[in-house]
Amino acid sequence: MEYKMRFTTIGYVEWRKGQDILLDALEGIPVERLEGSEFLLVGQDSSAMAQGLRRRIAGRPWIQMVGTVGRGEIHQILDTTDVLVCPSREDPMPTVCAEAMMHHVPCLLSDAVGTAAYITDGVDGMVFKSEDIRELQEKILWCVENRDRLREMGDQAYKVYETIFSVNAFEKKLLMYVREMDRGQADG
Repeated sequence: MEYKMRFTTIGYVEWRKGQDILLDALEGIPVERLEGSEFLLVGQDSSAMAQGLRRRIAGRPWIQMVGTVGRGEIHQILDTTDVLVCPSREDPMPTVCAEAMMHHVPCLLSDAVGTAAYITDGVDGMVFKSEDIRELQEKILWCVENRDRLREMGDQAYKVYETIFSVNAFEKKLLMYVREMDRGQADG
Protein backbone atom coordinates (compact mmCIF):
# COMPACT_ATOMS: atom_id res chain seq x y z
CA MET A 1 0.00 0.00 0.00
CA GLU A 2 1.31 3.42 -0.96
CA TYR A 3 1.99 5.86 1.86
CA LYS A 4 -0.33 8.83 1.76
CA MET A 5 0.71 12.11 3.26
CA ARG A 6 -2.15 13.28 5.46
CA PHE A 7 -3.15 16.88 6.05
CA THR A 8 -5.86 17.19 8.69
CA THR A 9 -8.15 20.05 9.70
CA ILE A 10 -10.13 19.63 12.90
CA GLY A 11 -12.92 21.93 14.03
CA TYR A 12 -16.57 22.86 13.66
CA VAL A 13 -17.16 23.55 9.97
CA GLU A 14 -17.97 27.26 9.99
CA TRP A 15 -16.84 30.56 8.48
CA ARG A 16 -14.44 31.53 11.28
CA LYS A 17 -12.62 28.18 11.11
CA GLY A 18 -11.85 28.80 7.42
CA GLN A 19 -12.18 25.34 5.90
CA ASP A 20 -13.34 27.11 2.73
CA ILE A 21 -9.95 28.87 2.59
CA LEU A 22 -8.25 25.47 2.54
CA LEU A 23 -10.53 24.28 -0.27
CA ASP A 24 -9.87 27.49 -2.23
CA ALA A 25 -6.14 26.80 -1.91
CA LEU A 26 -6.50 23.14 -2.95
CA GLU A 27 -8.63 24.02 -5.97
CA GLY A 28 -5.78 26.21 -7.23
CA ILE A 29 -3.13 23.47 -7.06
CA PRO A 30 -2.83 21.04 -9.99
CA VAL A 31 -3.96 17.59 -8.82
CA GLU A 32 -0.73 15.92 -9.95
CA ARG A 33 1.24 18.14 -7.53
CA LEU A 34 -0.83 16.71 -4.66
CA GLU A 35 -0.42 13.09 -5.72
CA GLY A 36 0.10 10.86 -2.71
CA SER A 37 -1.59 13.37 -0.38
CA GLU A 38 -4.97 13.34 1.30
CA PHE A 39 -6.88 16.02 3.15
CA LEU A 40 -9.13 15.16 6.06
CA LEU A 41 -11.76 17.62 7.33
CA VAL A 42 -12.84 16.53 10.80
CA GLY A 43 -15.59 18.22 12.77
CA GLN A 44 -19.28 18.91 13.20
CA ASP A 45 -20.50 19.11 9.62
CA SER A 46 -24.22 19.88 9.69
CA SER A 47 -23.83 23.62 9.04
CA ALA A 48 -24.86 25.24 5.76
CA MET A 49 -21.18 25.90 5.09
CA ALA A 50 -20.41 22.20 5.56
CA GLN A 51 -23.08 21.26 3.03
CA GLY A 52 -21.55 23.70 0.53
CA LEU A 53 -18.06 22.27 1.13
CA ARG A 54 -19.40 18.74 0.69
CA ARG A 55 -20.68 19.72 -2.77
CA ARG A 56 -17.32 21.32 -3.61
CA ILE A 57 -15.31 18.20 -2.74
CA ALA A 58 -17.58 15.79 -4.65
CA GLY A 59 -15.44 13.93 -7.17
CA ARG A 60 -12.24 14.65 -5.25
CA PRO A 61 -11.54 11.43 -3.34
CA TRP A 62 -8.33 12.85 -1.83
CA ILE A 63 -10.46 15.30 0.22
CA GLN A 64 -12.72 13.71 2.83
CA MET A 65 -15.19 15.14 5.32
CA VAL A 66 -15.33 12.91 8.36
CA GLY A 67 -17.85 14.65 10.62
CA THR A 68 -17.76 14.67 14.39
CA VAL A 69 -15.51 12.15 16.15
CA GLY A 70 -14.84 11.39 19.82
CA ARG A 71 -11.79 12.50 21.81
CA GLY A 72 -10.10 9.12 21.44
CA GLU A 73 -10.58 9.18 17.68
CA ILE A 74 -9.02 12.67 17.51
CA HIS A 75 -5.84 11.23 19.00
CA GLN A 76 -5.91 8.29 16.57
CA ILE A 77 -6.31 10.70 13.65
CA LEU A 78 -3.44 12.87 14.91
CA ASP A 79 -1.26 9.74 15.18
CA THR A 80 -1.68 9.29 11.40
CA THR A 81 -1.47 12.97 10.46
CA ASP A 82 1.60 14.55 8.89
CA VAL A 83 0.45 18.19 9.05
CA LEU A 84 -2.39 19.82 10.97
CA VAL A 85 -3.88 22.68 8.95
CA CYS A 86 -5.64 25.43 10.90
CA PRO A 87 -6.81 28.00 8.31
CA SER A 88 -9.02 29.96 10.74
CA ARG A 89 -10.05 33.55 10.13
CA GLU A 90 -10.16 33.99 13.92
CA ASP A 91 -9.29 31.47 16.60
CA PRO A 92 -7.78 32.70 19.88
CA MET A 93 -6.13 29.47 21.06
CA PRO A 94 -7.49 26.21 19.58
CA THR A 95 -6.65 23.19 21.72
CA VAL A 96 -6.28 21.05 18.60
CA CYS A 97 -3.00 22.81 17.75
CA ALA A 98 -1.51 21.93 21.15
CA GLU A 99 -2.82 18.37 20.76
CA ALA A 100 -1.18 18.08 17.34
CA MET A 101 2.16 19.30 18.71
CA MET A 102 1.80 16.80 21.55
CA HIS A 103 1.68 14.13 18.81
CA HIS A 104 4.81 15.55 17.10
CA VAL A 105 2.66 16.93 14.26
CA PRO A 106 3.67 20.32 12.85
CA CYS A 107 0.90 22.88 12.38
CA LEU A 108 0.24 24.98 9.30
CA LEU A 109 -1.61 27.96 10.80
CA SER A 110 -3.05 31.25 9.69
CA ASP A 111 -1.67 34.23 11.58
CA ALA A 112 -5.19 34.75 12.97
CA VAL A 113 -4.73 31.68 15.17
CA GLY A 114 -3.41 32.54 18.63
CA THR A 115 -1.05 29.57 18.60
CA ALA A 116 0.83 31.18 15.68
CA ALA A 117 2.50 33.49 18.22
CA TYR A 118 4.44 30.47 19.53
CA ILE A 119 5.48 29.08 16.13
CA THR A 120 8.74 29.88 14.39
CA ASP A 121 7.82 29.63 10.70
CA GLY A 122 9.72 26.84 9.00
CA VAL A 123 11.23 25.50 12.24
CA ASP A 124 8.44 24.05 14.41
CA GLY A 125 5.48 24.78 12.14
CA MET A 126 4.37 27.12 9.39
CA VAL A 127 2.38 30.34 9.45
CA PHE A 128 0.58 32.02 6.56
CA LYS A 129 -1.25 35.34 6.38
CA SER A 130 -4.94 34.84 7.13
CA GLU A 131 -7.01 34.29 3.97
CA ASP A 132 -3.89 34.44 1.75
CA ILE A 133 -4.75 31.55 -0.59
CA ARG A 134 -1.48 31.77 -2.57
CA GLU A 135 0.69 31.63 0.55
CA LEU A 136 -1.30 28.67 1.88
CA GLN A 137 -0.81 26.90 -1.47
CA GLU A 138 2.95 27.52 -1.28
CA LYS A 139 3.13 26.11 2.26
CA ILE A 140 1.11 23.01 1.31
CA LEU A 141 3.37 22.40 -1.69
CA TRP A 142 6.45 22.90 0.48
CA CYS A 143 5.14 20.16 2.80
CA VAL A 144 4.46 17.81 -0.13
CA GLU A 145 7.93 18.41 -1.57
CA ASN A 146 9.72 18.19 1.79
CA ARG A 147 8.02 15.26 3.51
CA ASP A 148 11.35 14.11 4.91
CA ARG A 149 11.74 17.40 6.84
CA LEU A 150 8.31 17.23 8.49
CA ARG A 151 9.37 14.68 11.12
CA GLU A 152 12.07 17.05 12.44
CA MET A 153 9.60 19.93 12.33
CA GLY A 154 7.15 17.77 14.32
CA ASP A 155 9.84 17.04 16.90
CA GLN A 156 10.46 20.78 17.23
CA ALA A 157 6.69 21.34 17.55
CA TYR A 158 6.67 18.86 20.44
CA LYS A 159 9.27 21.02 22.21
CA VAL A 160 6.90 24.00 21.85
CA TYR A 161 4.12 21.88 23.34
CA GLU A 162 6.32 20.87 26.30
CA THR A 163 7.48 24.44 26.94
CA ILE A 164 4.19 26.29 26.48
CA PHE A 165 1.14 24.02 26.52
CA SER A 166 1.86 20.98 28.68
CA VAL A 167 0.47 20.53 32.20
CA ASN A 168 4.06 20.78 33.44
CA ALA A 169 4.51 24.19 31.76
CA PHE A 170 1.17 25.36 33.19
CA GLU A 171 2.15 24.27 36.71
CA LYS A 172 5.49 26.11 36.47
CA LYS A 173 3.79 29.31 35.31
CA LEU A 174 1.17 29.07 38.03
CA LEU A 175 3.84 28.51 40.68
CA MET A 176 5.78 31.52 39.35
CA TYR A 177 2.66 33.71 39.60
CA VAL A 178 1.95 32.51 43.16
CA ARG A 179 5.55 33.30 44.21
CA GLU A 180 5.29 36.77 42.64
CA MET A 181 2.06 37.39 44.55
CA ASP A 182 3.71 36.22 47.79
CA ARG A 183 6.67 38.56 47.19
CA GLY A 184 4.27 41.40 46.47
CA GLN A 185 2.43 40.84 49.74
CA ALA A 186 5.69 40.57 51.69
CA ASP A 187 6.85 43.88 50.21
CA GLY A 188 3.56 45.62 50.99
